[in-house]
Amino acid sequence: MKRGRSIASLGRAPVPEWEEVARAAWPGRLPDRLVTPAGAGQLAFLVVSILALVAAAWLRLPWLGLTVWTLGALAEWLATPADSPIARLMDLVGLRYQVRALVKSLIASALIFRTVTEPWAGLAYVVVVLFVQLAWSVQPVLATWLWRSSPPLAYQPGAVGQPAALAAHVRLYARGVGYPALLLLIEFIALAKALAADDPRMGMLGSIGVIGALLVAATLAYLAWTLLEARRLRAAQRAAGESLLADLAGRDPSFVIYVSLAARQSKYIVNQWLPAFDAQPRNGILVVREASQLAPLAATRHAVVYAPTTRHVESLVLPGVRVAFYLAYGEKNANLLRDPNLLHVMLAHGDSDKATSASALVRIFDETWVAGQAGVDRFAKARIPMEPERFAVIGRPQVAGLPVGPTGQQPVVILYAPTFEGYYEQTTHSSLDSMGVDLIRRLLADRPDVQVWFRPHPSSGVLRPSMLTAIDEITDLLKAAPGGHQISTGGGSTLTECLVRADVLVSDVSSVVSDFLQTERPVVVCDPDGLSAEEFARRYPSQAGSYRLTPGLPELDGVLADALGADPLRARRVEMKRYVLGDPPGGPQAAFAANVARVTAAS
Repeated sequence: MKRGRSIASLGRAPVPEWEEVARAAWPGRLPDRLVTPAGAGQLAFLVVSILALVAAAWLRLPWLGLTVWTLGALAEWLATPADSPIARLMDLVGLRYQVRALVKSLIASALIFRTVTEPWAGLAYVVVVLFVQLAWSVQPVLATWLWRSSPPLAYQPGAVGQPAALAAHVRLYARGVGYPALLLLIEFIALAKALAADDPRMGMLGSIGVIGALLVAATLAYLAWTLLEARRLRAAQRAAGESLLADLAGRDPSFVIYVSLAARQSKYIVNQWLPAFDAQPRNGILVVREASQLAPLAATRHAVVYAPTTRHVESLVLPGVRVAFYLAYGEKNANLLRDPNLLHVMLAHGDSDKATSASALVRIFDETWVAGQAGVDRFAKARIPMEPERFAVIGRPQVAGLPVGPTGQQPVVILYAPTFEGYYEQTTHSSLDSMGVDLIRRLLADRPDVQVWFRPHPSSGVLRPSMLTAIDEITDLLKAAPGGHQISTGGGSTLTECLVRADVLVSDVSSVVSDFLQTERPVVVCDPDGLSAEEFARRYPSQAGSYRLTPGLPELDGVLADALGADPLRARRVEMKRYVLGDPPGGPQAAFAANVARVTAAS
């Protein structure tokens, strides 16, 4: 497999919390048809604009320089909402928007000094640039200052318009990201005037000194306006926080869904539980601790509140709240677990034989809700003492709607849905970068009669750039092959839609395999460690009904023949379905609802 095919394969660098808030509800949204290409070509536009500016200065071509500077600045401004991995990486190494703009301004200064005879033209432009840089530098400082004192803020997932308090904060935060449009316009006027200083026809617009002074005054006015707005917002924060708490109290919430996760994991951890919670008659609050979780959230009828500090969390535990639900072992869980007045319930986000499904950390929760008996047995196998009354077997509400049995469709669909690399060596189960490319290449060459669907885990590449390179290679293979193959990376079909259509699932040790058991269709699980059959069965007992592939794929032909033919493991798989996913009376939705009612009932 090729390595490091693009800089973007290095992944997304972190940004300040206030910037994540701004990006979750970006103000004045631009059309995607402009933003997307600008973001994709951001690095190319930057390099080309710098080289072209140097050439214009060297060749003494002022109007070429002005055109290049303007197009480069517009490209950067359009690319800001795209939040591309390239932009984040440049920010991480110190090449933020402001620095990139300053580099181009210095080259533009050289262009003026080489082409304009008016002695004050270059100096006037430099003075304007210095004031623009001053006003620009203050914006991230204001954003940080305001964020540190911000109250908890209500957020509406998927909505264009956000609650007034959040919208006001976002507008100020956004000025600390990218190139403020007004400052761009001010510098453009200064550069255009300086380059035209030798043209007598431009004299009617005023002297260099007068225009420069007006532009500096406009820059200072912008700075003063943003300072005053920041102070006004800070003064209004207490009232905004009290208003939010009063609104939440009117909803009479009885539970909290606590969201503290690694970056952007709400897309697949939180969203899968929202339909189950939305179906409950009681109201709840989603308390979101990290701003990166906001944008991926799906719409929900429950209140969503961004609460980055412990004090925020404390204030959101209203008198009627009796239960806190947790979906992962987030580092900030302790901020709420310290409250002895709540019942703390771990739901987790999926069922699998990964080590995280049986962690000793679960003992700090009052109850653990599992899908089936497999979830209970894992703790005993891991020698983690758990009293039986601390478990509730609820089934898996997320798979209740998956159809059971063969699809009967033609062509047959094989879904390859590898997991991500995991954050620990114990949870490194992904086949994506070690077996995935060869698997897809073999499927396309040996089974042209099947349709391949590809859906990698959304967090693929969080630690290993080779995962993103593998995604690129598989995507290229499927796009080049005939047969209507489908790719779902970052969009397209949801996981549920993919599982509905799949005749055969190829995956790794993960909750995707457990969920697909609901359909009773063939499962092929990859074993990138190449364990012996006995050791694999001992470590991963819920895979007893799955066909297995090891590195080099020597079993592939036989596995596909069985999975697409007689399917000798079907009976074992049906048995695993009951063991892993449970079989609660009335179904998992009813079992989940009954347990929510139990723990939220007034004592």
